[in-house]
Amino acid sequence: MTDKVKLMKKLVLAAGLLGWLIWPGLVAAQTPTTAVRDLFSKNDGEATLGVAKIMETKAQNPPDGSILSSSEQGAVLSITPYDSQVVGIVARDAAIILTNNTAQNGIPVISNGTVYVLVSSLLGNLKKGDMITTSTIPGVAVKAVDSGYIIGYALEDYTSSDPKQTGKIAADLNLHYFNAKPTIPGSLTDILKIALFPTKEGPSPFLKYLIAALVVIGSFILGFMTFGRAASKGVEALGRNPAAKSIIQLGIIFNVVIVVAIVAAGLTVAFLILRL
Repeated sequence: MTDKVKLMKKLVLAAGLLGWLIWPGLVAAQTPTTAVRDLFSKNDGEATLGVAKIMETKAQNPPDGSILSSSEQGAVLSITPYDSQVVGIVARDAAIILTNNTAQNGIPVISNGTVYVLVSSLLGNLKKGDMITTSTIPGVAVKAVDSGYIIGYALEDYTSSDPKQTGKIAADLNLHYFNAKPTIPGSLTDILKIALFPTKEGPSPFLKYLIAALVVIGSFILGFMTFGRAASKGVEALGRNPAAKSIIQLGIIFNVVIVVAIVAAGLTVAFLILRL
């Protein structure tokens, strides 16, 4: 562990202790005794440097370093490779824990930053900087070798000849989609995965793009239908009454303005939908 990381760890632990003293109902630095011990201890072991929040879970006493994913029943151990629903890593030893008195089966979970994660050599040994992702082993990460959502990057090496054995390494959490075959614009499969699979931050963007496209197409169709109807009636009226040419032309111009307004409104609504 570098001197910079050690210093940051001590600063975070000190902030957690201060928060516990000021507002113990909301912020916990484990316990005051533990925080002081970690703050001044010379042993910089596997204490997690980060801020955790209490999250409701259905998992039965998941070990520290386990990967949790969201579900309709609450957070559960992830068992899906390249899981897009990851909510974080179990970290009971987090420097700061934001408590939640309403959570009956709450457990500290870190969603971003540096944390220790359970890993396996199921898809190969890990080197520092390798991307890691979820696996079929409940709550355990493996090396990312294919396109899909990853949970972050390994900050340490991990080697094991037994893929069933698990270990714990430091990792930098950063949930995002990874394309193992970087092409421009990428394979159709990758594009569909990005569009259709939701992440923990919100629902799939596919629905937003679909609705925005329908709004734009609908506004153009409505605008051209309005203009076509107005132009047809204007030509007929002009043929029947040439003396009213100026009034008819003014009416056509007015309908053109309405068409432009309809299209502009459609584009504006589509833009707002995409910004949601």
